[in-house]
Amino acid sequence: PKHTPLLVDALRRLGCEVEQLPWGRRVEGERLPAKVLGRARDVAFARRAVVRGGFPVVVVKTAHDWLTLTRDLALVCLLPRSKVVVLQFHGSQSTRLIAPGSRAFKRVTAALLARADGVLVLSREERAEWQAFNPGSQVSVVRNPRPALSEGTVAERRPVDGRKTILCVARLMTTKGVFELVRALPLVQEAVSCRLVLAGDGPEDARLRELVTDLGVADSVELPGYVEGAELVGLYRSADVFALPTSHNEGFPTVILEAMETGLPIVTTPLRGPADHLVEGTHALFVPPHDPQALAVGLARILTDTDLSRRLGDANRKKVREFDADRVAEEYLAALEAIVGNADTRS
Repeated sequence: PKHTPLLVDALRRLGCEVEQLPWGRRVEGERLPAKVLGRARDVAFARRAVVRGGFPVVVVKTAHDWLTLTRDLALVCLLPRSKVVVLQFHGSQSTRLIAPGSRAFKRVTAALLARADGVLVLSREERAEWQAFNPGSQVSVVRNPRPALSEGTVAERRPVDGRKTILCVARLMTTKGVFELVRALPLVQEAVSCRLVLAGDGPEDARLRELVTDLGVADSVELPGYVEGAELVGLYRSADVFALPTSHNEGFPTVILEAMETGLPIVTTPLRGPADHLVEGTHALFVPPHDPQALAVGLARILTDTDLSRRLGDANRKKVREFDADRVAEEYLAALEAIVGNADTRS
């Protein structure tokens, strides 16, 4: 992830000794056999590195699905009991843990928690759900540092062919709200001339392009694929509003921080991290997930109200400073120290 090197560097500036190990997917589109073999190698490599390096604390940055659960459980069970194990979930299925069903998933999750000394999540909503599932777990909320976009990313907008630009940077999958954005576009165009840029790749690329054609908005939708670096900064600079109507199990999306960094007003859903850090009408307009009509209303409101757009953008430029790496690292270290202290008390 983009934010991990920033956090590691900031922790080192605080005097921490940190070693970062490869963990997880190496290439896009891994097949299941390659995933299983790769994760088994990860476990063996990580265990050797932890034991040889003598590190007292192991932070496992992970997701929360069957493949990562089995991998993580294998690792923590193979580590010496003297190690303090901390799980950091970058978006978890915590809602599933407190809902009926999923008994096997809950059992394996509970087994993983039994060996972990603490859990880090990215939103208060997740913390409440994890604590409801396992009241004995020590769960702390942390933040990711803001991305290191190049200087000058808050410069004046670069208009494109006279139309307003709606930007979404996301993996092209159903839960990111990309289909709702395409369906909302014709409704927004009834109020203002605009175009939609959907930057990213993913499993729904073909279906998304088919929907664009079916709705007759091909001349107003751009799908540039995965972008990064100067090209990504250029997209943010040329946009008038950033939209991410997500229902995905994630904490606080990095792309929202990037949009804030570039002074964009935001339309998103009031879930998890966005609900924690963004204030309705101050930093963003909130819309319910899976609702193209409400999404269209929010987008049209920003695109037709210059004063509102400017206020949201200015507030976001200020707010994003709270995610400076050094500040985030201090909070992160405090959370780890609390977990280590409790682990020492129990032992």
